[in-house]
Amino acid sequence: MDPTKDARIRCFVAVEIPGPIQALLKPVQTHLRSQIHKGTSWTKPGKFHLTLKFLGDVHPEAINDVSEALERVTDAHPPFSIDFGGIGAFPNLARPRVIWMGVKQGASTVSRLAKAVNHELTHLGFSMDNRFHPHLTLARLRAPTNLEPLKNILRKYDTIVGGSMHVNEIALMQSQLHRNGAIYTPLSVRHFSA
Repeated sequence: MDPTKDARIRCFVAVEIPGPIQALLKPVQTHLRSQIHKGTSWTKPGKFHLTLKFLGDVHPEAINDVSEALERVTDAHPPFSIDFGGIGAFPNLARPRVIWMGVKQGASTVSRLAKAVNHELTHLGFSMDNRFHPHLTLARLRAPTNLEPLKNILRKYDTIVGGSMHVNEIALMQSQLHRNGAIYTPLSVRHFSA
């Protein structure tokens, strides 16, 4: 076993989701759960976040450099607003592995932000991730399920009343995997320039 790997911190960069929006997603999941019965792991309330970049295992000595890189990104971006809405799946509804809630308004701004985060972190040796789709993961499916027949039900969530939020910061998050689910802890929070 490599002792240096044990010391590393599993991290990702994200927009944290406020409690009121986290609460709005619970009835959505409850409704979907009544339609999708097998092999599904649902994101627990309070665990939703809008991931901009997954970093993987990061050496503790690099955390400060990552945080400074994120500050360079936030210094160049003003705050913005987003609206959540629309349910989709990766790779598609016919063969879903992940069910997600999308960003209805502000998706292009989130994508530009993710691109800026990616670009800034390449200077620290992180790979560029060119496949980005802003979303909140509602569930992961372990069994083959075709969601195409549920399209009309999913359309009910094209708009989420109260699903708007103001984004004025991004966070470097630690992800600790446990048997009862992941624990997410902000290591560094960077605010956008006003």
